[in-house]
Amino acid sequence: PSSSSSSSSEIIRSSTKPLLRAEDIIRRSYQRTFGALSIETACSLDVDGRTCIDSLLSEVRELSSSSSQTSQNNDEAPSTKATTTSTSFPWWFVTMLRDIKANGGIHGAWHNLTILDPPMDFCTIEKIATTQWRNVQCSLNEGKEAIWNSRPCQLDRTKLASRNRSDVSRVVMLRDPLERLLSGYLNKCADGRRRKIEGSCEPMSVFDETDMTLRIREDPKQLFAAYVDGFPLKWDMHFFPQSMYCDLLFRHVDDYDFVGRMDQGFYGQLRNMTSKFGGGSRLSEAFDKVFDLSFRLSVGRGNGNVGTETQALKHVNKYFTAASVRRALEYFAVDYIRLGLEIPGWVDDILEEENEMFAD
Repeated sequence: PSSSSSSSSEIIRSSTKPLLRAEDIIRRSYQRTFGALSIETACSLDVDGRTCIDSLLSEVRELSSSSSQTSQNNDEAPSTKATTTSTSFPWWFVTMLRDIKANGGIHGAWHNLTILDPPMDFCTIEKIATTQWRNVQCSLNEGKEAIWNSRPCQLDRTKLASRNRSDVSRVVMLRDPLERLLSGYLNKCADGRRRKIEGSCEPMSVFDETDMTLRIREDPKQLFAAYVDGFPLKWDMHFFPQSMYCDLLFRHVDDYDFVGRMDQGFYGQLRNMTSKFGGGSRLSEAFDKVFDLSFRLSVGRGNGNVGTETQALKHVNKYFTAASVRRALEYFAVDYIRLGLEIPGWVDDILEEENEMFAD
Protein backbone atom coordinates (compact mmCIF):
# COMPACT_ATOMS: atom_id res chain seq x y z
CA PRO A 1 0.00 0.00 0.00
CA SER A 2 1.09 3.56 -0.68
CA SER A 3 -0.12 4.71 2.73
CA SER A 4 2.16 5.59 5.58
CA SER A 5 -0.60 4.70 8.06
CA SER A 6 -0.17 2.00 10.62
CA SER A 7 -2.42 0.07 12.97
CA SER A 8 0.36 0.01 15.57
CA SER A 9 0.30 2.12 18.70
CA GLU A 10 2.93 4.54 17.37
CA ILE A 11 1.81 8.16 17.10
CA ILE A 12 3.34 10.12 14.25
CA ARG A 13 4.60 13.61 15.00
CA SER A 14 4.25 16.26 12.35
CA SER A 15 7.26 18.28 13.53
CA THR A 16 10.30 18.07 15.76
CA LYS A 17 8.47 19.95 18.50
CA PRO A 18 7.60 17.54 21.36
CA LEU A 19 3.86 16.87 21.42
CA LEU A 20 3.88 15.28 24.86
CA ARG A 21 0.66 16.78 26.14
CA ALA A 22 -1.56 15.85 23.22
CA GLU A 23 0.20 12.52 22.92
CA ASP A 24 -0.41 11.71 26.57
CA ILE A 25 -4.10 12.62 26.33
CA ILE A 26 -4.50 10.35 23.32
CA ARG A 27 -2.66 7.41 24.84
CA ARG A 28 -4.51 7.64 28.16
CA SER A 29 -7.89 7.82 26.44
CA TYR A 30 -7.15 4.90 24.14
CA GLN A 31 -5.95 2.77 27.06
CA ARG A 32 -9.17 3.53 28.97
CA THR A 33 -11.42 2.67 26.01
CA PHE A 34 -10.57 0.41 23.07
CA GLY A 35 -7.22 -0.52 24.60
CA ALA A 36 -8.96 -1.97 27.68
CA LEU A 37 -11.00 -4.41 25.60
CA SER A 38 -10.32 -7.67 23.75
CA ILE A 39 -10.38 -5.77 20.49
CA GLU A 40 -8.06 -8.00 18.46
CA THR A 41 -10.15 -11.08 19.26
CA ALA A 42 -13.62 -9.52 19.15
CA CYS A 43 -12.90 -7.57 15.97
CA SER A 44 -10.87 -10.01 13.89
CA LEU A 45 -11.48 -9.74 10.15
CA ASP A 46 -13.50 -12.96 10.06
CA VAL A 47 -16.39 -11.21 11.84
CA ASP A 48 -18.44 -8.32 10.49
CA GLY A 49 -18.31 -4.88 12.05
CA ARG A 50 -21.73 -5.06 13.71
CA THR A 51 -20.81 -8.29 15.49
CA CYS A 52 -17.56 -6.71 16.65
CA ILE A 53 -19.36 -3.72 18.16
CA ASP A 54 -21.90 -6.04 19.81
CA SER A 55 -19.06 -7.98 21.43
CA LEU A 56 -17.25 -4.86 22.62
CA LEU A 57 -20.43 -3.38 24.09
CA SER A 58 -21.16 -6.64 25.92
CA GLU A 59 -17.61 -6.71 27.28
CA VAL A 60 -17.90 -3.11 28.49
CA ARG A 61 -21.13 -3.91 30.33
CA GLU A 62 -19.70 -7.09 31.83
CA LEU A 63 -16.50 -5.39 33.05
CA SER A 64 -18.40 -2.39 34.38
CA SER A 65 -20.88 -4.59 36.22
CA SER A 66 -18.11 -6.78 37.62
CA SER A 67 -16.13 -3.77 38.81
CA SER A 68 -19.17 -2.22 40.46
CA GLN A 69 -20.02 -5.44 42.31
CA THR A 70 -16.43 -6.03 43.42
CA SER A 71 -16.19 -2.45 44.68
CA GLN A 72 -19.33 -2.84 46.80
CA ASN A 73 -18.05 -6.06 48.39
CA ASN A 74 -14.47 -4.90 48.98
CA ASP A 75 -14.54 -1.20 49.75
CA GLU A 76 -11.55 -1.49 52.02
CA ALA A 77 -9.24 -3.33 49.61
CA PRO A 78 -6.77 -1.02 47.79
CA SER A 79 -6.16 -3.60 45.08
CA THR A 80 -9.87 -3.74 44.36
CA LYS A 81 -10.03 0.02 43.96
CA ALA A 82 -7.24 -0.11 41.39
CA THR A 83 -9.08 -2.82 39.48
CA THR A 84 -12.29 -0.81 39.55
CA THR A 85 -10.57 2.23 38.08
CA SER A 86 -9.04 0.22 35.26
CA THR A 87 -12.42 -1.05 34.09
CA SER A 88 -14.44 2.11 34.55
CA PHE A 89 -15.19 3.32 31.05
CA PRO A 90 -15.90 6.95 30.08
CA TRP A 91 -19.61 7.57 29.59
CA TRP A 92 -19.07 8.95 26.08
CA PHE A 93 -17.32 5.73 25.03
CA VAL A 94 -20.27 3.62 26.14
CA THR A 95 -22.69 5.86 24.22
CA MET A 96 -20.39 5.70 21.18
CA LEU A 97 -20.57 1.90 21.06
CA ARG A 98 -24.30 2.00 21.78
CA ASP A 99 -24.98 4.44 18.93
CA ILE A 100 -22.70 2.69 16.42
CA LYS A 101 -24.82 -0.39 17.03
CA ALA A 102 -28.10 1.52 16.77
CA ASN A 103 -27.26 3.94 13.96
CA GLY A 104 -27.91 2.15 10.69
CA GLY A 105 -26.44 5.03 8.72
CA ILE A 106 -22.86 4.37 9.70
CA HIS A 107 -23.20 0.91 8.19
CA GLY A 108 -24.83 2.28 5.03
CA ALA A 109 -23.71 0.94 1.67
CA TRP A 110 -23.19 4.49 0.43
CA HIS A 111 -19.94 4.65 2.37
CA ASN A 112 -18.47 2.39 -0.30
CA LEU A 113 -18.32 4.08 -3.71
CA THR A 114 -17.84 1.59 -6.51
CA ILE A 115 -16.00 2.95 -9.55
CA LEU A 116 -15.83 0.95 -12.76
CA ASP A 117 -12.90 2.62 -14.53
CA PRO A 118 -10.39 2.74 -12.99
CA PRO A 119 -11.70 -0.25 -10.98
CA MET A 120 -11.83 1.13 -7.47
CA ASP A 121 -13.69 0.74 -4.19
CA PHE A 122 -13.59 4.03 -2.32
CA CYS A 123 -14.36 4.25 1.40
CA THR A 124 -16.03 7.63 1.87
CA ILE A 125 -16.49 9.15 5.32
CA GLU A 126 -18.71 12.04 6.34
CA LYS A 127 -16.97 15.44 6.35
CA ILE A 128 -14.09 14.23 4.18
CA ALA A 129 -15.36 15.65 0.87
CA THR A 130 -18.13 13.04 0.66
CA THR A 131 -20.22 15.10 -1.79
CA GLN A 132 -17.22 15.67 -4.05
CA TRP A 133 -16.28 11.99 -4.05
CA ARG A 134 -19.83 11.06 -5.01
CA ASN A 135 -19.52 13.46 -7.92
CA VAL A 136 -16.24 11.80 -8.94
CA GLN A 137 -18.01 8.44 -8.90
CA CYS A 138 -20.93 9.69 -10.95
CA SER A 139 -18.66 11.45 -13.42
CA LEU A 140 -16.60 8.32 -14.02
CA ASN A 141 -19.48 5.84 -14.11
CA GLU A 142 -22.28 7.86 -15.67
CA GLY A 143 -20.68 11.03 -17.05
CA LYS A 144 -22.81 13.26 -14.85
CA GLU A 145 -22.80 14.88 -11.43
CA ALA A 146 -24.65 13.54 -8.42
CA ILE A 147 -27.67 15.40 -7.10
CA TRP A 148 -26.89 17.34 -3.93
CA ASN A 149 -27.06 15.13 -0.85
CA SER A 150 -28.07 12.14 -2.95
CA ARG A 151 -27.05 8.53 -2.64
CA PRO A 152 -24.28 7.35 -4.98
CA CYS A 153 -25.11 6.80 -8.64
CA GLN A 154 -26.86 3.55 -9.36
CA LEU A 155 -24.65 1.10 -11.23
CA ASP A 156 -25.61 -1.15 -14.09
CA ARG A 157 -25.46 -4.65 -12.56
CA THR A 158 -24.10 -6.12 -15.78
CA LYS A 159 -21.23 -3.64 -15.86
CA LEU A 160 -20.49 -4.24 -12.20
CA ALA A 161 -20.48 -8.01 -12.63
CA SER A 162 -18.02 -7.70 -15.51
CA ARG A 163 -15.49 -5.87 -13.38
CA ASN A 164 -12.40 -7.95 -12.60
CA ARG A 165 -12.29 -8.08 -8.81
CA SER A 166 -8.57 -8.91 -8.79
CA ASP A 167 -7.82 -5.51 -10.35
CA VAL A 168 -9.91 -3.46 -7.92
CA SER A 169 -7.98 -0.95 -5.80
CA ARG A 170 -9.16 0.09 -2.36
CA VAL A 171 -8.87 3.79 -1.56
CA VAL A 172 -9.71 5.96 1.45
CA MET A 173 -9.12 9.58 2.40
CA LEU A 174 -8.65 10.52 6.05
CA ARG A 175 -8.64 13.86 7.85
CA ASP A 176 -7.37 15.21 11.12
CA PRO A 177 -10.16 14.29 13.60
CA LEU A 178 -10.33 17.69 15.29
CA GLU A 179 -10.46 19.59 12.00
CA ARG A 180 -13.13 17.16 10.80
CA LEU A 181 -15.15 17.74 14.01
CA LEU A 182 -15.00 21.51 13.54
CA SER A 183 -15.90 21.18 9.87
CA GLY A 184 -18.97 19.14 10.81
CA TYR A 185 -19.96 21.69 13.42
CA LEU A 186 -19.61 24.63 11.03
CA ASN A 187 -21.47 22.79 8.29
CA LYS A 188 -24.25 21.17 10.31
CA CYS A 189 -24.64 23.21 13.49
CA ALA A 190 -23.50 26.83 13.10
CA ASP A 191 -26.29 27.68 10.67
CA GLY A 192 -29.54 27.69 12.64
CA ARG A 193 -31.79 26.91 9.70
CA ARG A 194 -29.74 23.93 8.53
CA ARG A 195 -29.38 22.72 12.12
CA LYS A 196 -33.13 22.55 12.56
CA ILE A 197 -33.84 20.95 9.18
CA GLU A 198 -31.17 18.23 9.30
CA GLY A 199 -31.21 17.52 13.05
CA SER A 200 -27.54 16.48 13.18
CA CYS A 201 -26.55 18.59 16.20
CA GLU A 202 -28.00 17.12 19.36
CA PRO A 203 -28.31 18.15 22.11
CA MET A 204 -30.27 20.98 20.50
CA SER A 205 -30.68 22.60 23.94
CA VAL A 206 -27.11 23.91 23.58
CA PHE A 207 -28.38 26.24 20.87
CA ASP A 208 -31.70 27.22 22.49
CA GLU A 209 -32.26 30.94 22.84
CA THR A 210 -32.71 31.04 26.60
CA ASP A 211 -31.26 33.22 29.32
CA MET A 212 -29.20 30.24 30.49
CA THR A 213 -27.45 29.86 27.12
CA LEU A 214 -27.22 33.56 26.26
CA ARG A 215 -23.62 33.97 27.40
CA ILE A 216 -22.25 30.94 25.55
CA ARG A 217 -24.24 31.79 22.41
CA GLU A 218 -22.41 35.12 22.24
CA ASP A 219 -18.98 33.43 22.39
CA PRO A 220 -18.09 31.04 19.51
CA LYS A 221 -15.51 29.23 21.65
CA GLN A 222 -17.86 28.63 24.55
CA LEU A 223 -20.74 27.53 22.32
CA PHE A 224 -18.51 25.08 20.48
CA ALA A 225 -17.07 23.80 23.77
CA ALA A 226 -20.59 23.23 25.11
CA TYR A 227 -21.46 21.26 21.99
CA VAL A 228 -18.27 19.20 22.20
CA ASP A 229 -19.06 18.32 25.81
CA GLY A 230 -22.64 17.27 25.00
CA PHE A 231 -22.86 15.73 21.55
CA PRO A 232 -21.86 12.19 22.67
CA LEU A 233 -25.16 11.99 24.55
CA LYS A 234 -26.41 10.89 21.14
CA TRP A 235 -23.72 10.42 18.50
CA ASP A 236 -24.64 11.60 15.03
CA MET A 237 -23.43 9.78 11.93
CA HIS A 238 -21.30 12.78 10.89
CA PHE A 239 -19.21 12.75 14.07
CA PHE A 240 -18.19 9.15 14.80
CA PRO A 241 -14.44 8.43 14.71
CA GLN A 242 -13.22 7.62 11.21
CA SER A 243 -12.12 4.22 12.49
CA MET A 244 -15.77 3.22 12.81
CA TYR A 245 -16.74 3.57 9.12
CA CYS A 246 -16.40 1.11 6.24
CA ASP A 247 -16.80 -2.03 8.34
CA LEU A 248 -14.55 -0.64 11.08
CA LEU A 249 -11.69 0.82 9.09
CA PHE A 250 -9.16 0.48 11.91
CA ARG A 251 -9.16 -3.30 11.38
CA HIS A 252 -8.00 -3.28 7.78
CA VAL A 253 -6.66 0.16 6.86
CA ASP A 254 -3.27 -1.40 6.08
CA ASP A 255 -4.92 -3.48 3.36
CA TYR A 256 -5.87 -0.38 1.37
CA ASP A 257 -3.90 0.40 -1.78
CA PHE A 258 -4.01 4.15 -1.19
CA VAL A 259 -4.63 5.98 2.08
CA GLY A 260 -4.64 9.72 1.51
CA ARG A 261 -4.99 12.73 3.74
CA MET A 262 -7.38 15.63 3.29
CA ASP A 263 -4.88 18.12 4.59
CA GLN A 264 -2.86 20.99 3.16
CA GLY A 265 -1.20 18.59 0.73
CA PHE A 266 -4.54 17.23 -0.51
CA TYR A 267 -4.22 18.34 -4.15
CA GLY A 268 -0.78 16.84 -4.40
CA GLN A 269 -2.23 13.56 -3.19
CA LEU A 270 -4.94 13.73 -5.86
CA ARG A 271 -2.15 14.11 -8.40
CA ASN A 272 -0.49 11.02 -6.91
CA MET A 273 -3.77 9.14 -7.28
CA THR A 274 -3.98 9.97 -10.98
CA SER A 275 -0.40 8.76 -11.44
CA LYS A 276 -1.10 5.52 -9.59
CA PHE A 277 -4.57 4.66 -10.91
CA GLY A 278 -5.37 7.01 -13.77
CA GLY A 279 -3.58 5.43 -16.71
CA GLY A 280 -6.03 5.02 -19.60
CA SER A 281 -8.97 6.24 -17.47
CA ARG A 282 -10.77 9.55 -17.08
CA LEU A 283 -9.68 9.97 -13.45
CA SER A 284 -7.67 13.16 -14.03
CA GLU A 285 -10.57 14.58 -16.05
CA ALA A 286 -12.97 13.83 -13.18
CA PHE A 287 -10.60 15.44 -10.66
CA ASP A 288 -10.39 18.56 -12.81
CA LYS A 289 -14.17 18.68 -13.02
CA VAL A 290 -14.84 18.15 -9.33
CA PHE A 291 -11.75 19.52 -7.56
CA ASP A 292 -10.40 21.93 -10.22
CA LEU A 293 -7.14 20.02 -9.77
CA SER A 294 -5.06 21.21 -12.76
CA PHE A 295 -5.72 24.86 -11.97
CA ARG A 296 -4.92 24.50 -8.27
CA LEU A 297 -1.66 22.74 -9.06
CA SER A 298 -0.74 25.25 -11.78
CA VAL A 299 -1.04 28.21 -9.41
CA GLY A 300 0.94 26.50 -6.67
CA ARG A 301 -1.95 25.53 -4.38
CA GLY A 302 -1.06 21.86 -4.21
CA ASN A 303 -0.04 22.33 -0.57
CA GLY A 304 -2.58 24.92 0.47
CA ASN A 305 -5.90 23.14 0.99
CA VAL A 306 -7.88 24.27 4.04
CA GLY A 307 -11.21 22.69 3.06
CA THR A 308 -13.89 23.71 0.60
CA GLU A 309 -17.25 24.08 2.35
CA THR A 310 -16.17 25.26 5.79
CA GLN A 311 -12.40 25.92 5.55
CA ALA A 312 -12.16 24.50 9.06
CA LEU A 313 -8.38 24.76 9.33
CA LYS A 314 -8.65 28.55 9.11
CA HIS A 315 -10.98 28.64 12.11
CA VAL A 316 -9.38 26.37 14.71
CA ASN A 317 -8.18 29.29 16.87
CA LYS A 318 -11.59 30.95 16.69
CA TYR A 319 -13.47 27.92 18.02
CA PHE A 320 -11.17 25.61 19.99
CA THR A 321 -10.17 26.15 23.61
CA ALA A 322 -7.68 24.02 25.49
CA ALA A 323 -10.62 22.26 27.18
CA SER A 324 -12.41 21.41 23.94
CA VAL A 325 -9.11 20.27 22.39
CA ARG A 326 -8.52 17.88 25.29
CA ARG A 327 -12.06 16.53 25.12
CA ALA A 328 -11.93 16.00 21.35
CA LEU A 329 -8.55 14.26 21.59
CA GLU A 330 -10.13 11.83 24.04
CA TYR A 331 -13.07 11.10 21.75
CA PHE A 332 -10.93 10.49 18.67
CA ALA A 333 -7.87 8.86 20.23
CA VAL A 334 -8.65 5.66 18.33
CA ASP A 335 -8.12 7.48 15.02
CA TYR A 336 -4.71 8.81 16.00
CA ILE A 337 -3.62 5.45 17.39
CA ARG A 338 -5.07 2.96 14.91
CA LEU A 339 -5.10 5.00 11.68
CA GLY A 340 -1.67 6.52 12.25
CA LEU A 341 -2.85 10.12 11.97
CA GLU A 342 -0.47 12.95 12.78
CA ILE A 343 -1.18 15.41 15.56
CA PRO A 344 -1.29 18.90 13.99
CA GLY A 345 1.05 21.46 15.47
CA TRP A 346 -1.80 23.85 16.29
CA VAL A 347 -3.21 21.35 18.81
CA ASP A 348 -0.29 21.67 21.19
CA ASP A 349 -0.06 25.39 20.48
CA ILE A 350 -3.56 25.82 21.95
CA LEU A 351 -2.74 23.58 24.90
CA GLU A 352 0.48 25.52 25.51
CA GLU A 353 -1.37 28.85 25.46
CA GLU A 354 -3.32 27.67 28.50
CA ASN A 355 -0.07 26.83 30.30
CA GLU A 356 1.32 30.27 29.58
CA MET A 357 -1.89 31.93 30.72
CA PHE A 358 -1.78 30.22 34.12
CA ALA A 359 1.97 30.80 34.40
CA ASP A 360 1.39 34.54 34.05
